[in-house]
Amino acid sequence: MKYLKITFLKKLAFSGLVFILLLVLAEVVLSSLKILPDAYYTNTPNTSQKYSENPSKIEGISGFYEIGYDALGSRSVSDYAKATHKIVAFGGSTTICSVLTQEKTWPALLDKKLGNSYWVGNFARSGNSSNHHLLQFQHILDKPELRDTKTVLMLVGVNDCRGYLIAPDKYMHMPDLEVNQTAFKHIPNSELPFIRRLTLFKLAKLTRQKIQFYSQPRRPLDYLEKFENKIEPITTLPELTDGLNHYEHNLKKIIKEAQKRNISLIFITQPTIWQKNLSEKYKTLLAARAHYNKTPLYTGEALNKIMTIFNKRLMTVCDTYNIPVLDLQLPKDQTIFYDDMHFNESGAEIVAEKVYQFLKK
Repeated sequence: MKYLKITFLKKLAFSGLVFILLLVLAEVVLSSLKILPDAYYTNTPNTSQKYSENPSKIEGISGFYEIGYDALGSRSVSDYAKATHKIVAFGGSTTICSVLTQEKTWPALLDKKLGNSYWVGNFARSGNSSNHHLLQFQHILDKPELRDTKTVLMLVGVNDCRGYLIAPDKYMHMPDLEVNQTAFKHIPNSELPFIRRLTLFKLAKLTRQKIQFYSQPRRPLDYLEKFENKIEPITTLPELTDGLNHYEHNLKKIIKEAQKRNISLIFITQPTIWQKNLSEKYKTLLAARAHYNKTPLYTGEALNKIMTIFNKRLMTVCDTYNIPVLDLQLPKDQTIFYDDMHFNESGAEIVAEKVYQFLKK
């Protein structure tokens, strides 16, 4: 019996050693192939996905769907190498417009309106706030291909507003590594702890993210048909001073980065559907969003007041530093939004036209 136990342990040790050696060999091979970027990219460069029907299944959005990124990791529809005037767009989900097909996002529509000599690179990432935009401004615009960028557009505010409401301390004191990893899809290995540099670790992480993406409800919209709100929404505004000051601090840093690079910076305020006397559908949507994010539930009227305060702080900073700002005032209804803040196809067209007219001035 003792002999059998020793033999089993030897086999187990040998199998473990072989497994480790195979992992090391796989890591060496995969690393040498450089299948994942070792630089700053907001999205994986030279990738594309196409569907005959829009996979979002959102009412009013249908037909062919494409999402793709060029060699710079930008969701663009023209060739940056042929452009004489490069425009970079940073923002969150209301700029990347991931639910809309490639050519119907507002940055893509703006690109077409401006003509062949222009290129609009969409480097936005869902959920990103000014914490992330500052890093993106520094690292994306340092790419050799983008050092001659003329203009940067930034539709900002809603993720700063929501970030502060969700977790004030995290919003104002997010660890550097976490900011980096949420601002970019890929960052240099030199910025990562050893284990996170491994290609096998990165592939395992990407696989886990894909499994979660396809197996779990991904948006408040996914809850609507079955969600029943049992929480009384908050009507009073929280103390916003610290969050607003942090937001202003980031905006000032971004402005300095633009001035240092001699780039024309244009900010855009964030519109939403938030308002007093929301329909039951949108009240349920707000409740579903609060449930989805595990955050306090505010009324539409309270959220509108909070967003207005953040937008006004942006405009005050822009006025102080003489930075152009487009106050994007839009109808608060389904002609513009498919939920409480994201643009549908007609909304994206209107945003593109307003930005185009603002640029023409």
